[in-house]
Amino acid sequence: MSKVSKLVYGLRFLVIPIWSVSAFVFWIMNGIRILAWLAMLPEGIASVAIALFSQTGIMVLICAAVGGSSLLLWRWLRAKQAAVVVALIPVLLWIGSLSFGRIDMQGTETYVLVPAQHGDVRNTREQLLIKMVQYGLNTELKTLIQIGTDVNVHNPKGQSALYWARDPEQVKPLLQAGAKPDGESLLQAAFWGRLDTMKLLFAATPDDGKALVAEVGDRALQDATHVVASGEQDRSQIIQLLIARGAKPISNQSNSDQR
Repeated sequence: MSKVSKLVYGLRFLVIPIWSVSAFVFWIMNGIRILAWLAMLPEGIASVAIALFSQTGIMVLICAAVGGSSLLLWRWLRAKQAAVVVALIPVLLWIGSLSFGRIDMQGTETYVLVPAQHGDVRNTREQLLIKMVQYGLNTELKTLIQIGTDVNVHNPKGQSALYWARDPEQVKPLLQAGAKPDGESLLQAAFWGRLDTMKLLFAATPDDGKALVAEVGDRALQDATHVVASGEQDRSQIIQLLIARGAKPISNQSNSDQR
């Protein structure tokens, strides 16, 4: 046994909390993505899987068991091999957490976790659909659509999947699955300067978006003139797109207000 292996072996009980904490962080950072995979299972299996996975107490015990399993390596592997694996596992878990994890900046993960804790597969899938759009997890989004998840549901804040969908790779499958454009999704697209997304939303309406523009009034045009994520060319095209569908130019609105 080399000196390094002896050192790691001597600290083997310290490895338990290191593995446990690393596994818990991985669960925290990647929990929603893994929950989506579990929710895609056949409904009977998914109900049990998501209920267990969304319980913090159960996951703490599982993470502790993962940490305790590190002791088995010294029985199954040679000392040098065990030392390498003991050091490698937490490194991989942290890399996975930092590379693929998502942080809930909007405070909406609870909308997924509450139905999941009750084994409610349908509502969990619906709220996960919205979260997959928020997090840009397009593969999981498309799979949830393919298994028949309702694309027109809203979270308790009144936000739909289309509200968060700014990328055409998200918007297209949602619209193809029957998502209905609304004023809020148009405002978001205008605010972020997504000309491509706005064209898709308009094309999905029977009147080429005129009713959407009428629904939001001058708000879309105001948002379009203050966009933070597009160039001047996109901004100009967005304004023209809105005016062509009935939005009043801001200069005209100002003159009307003065009268």
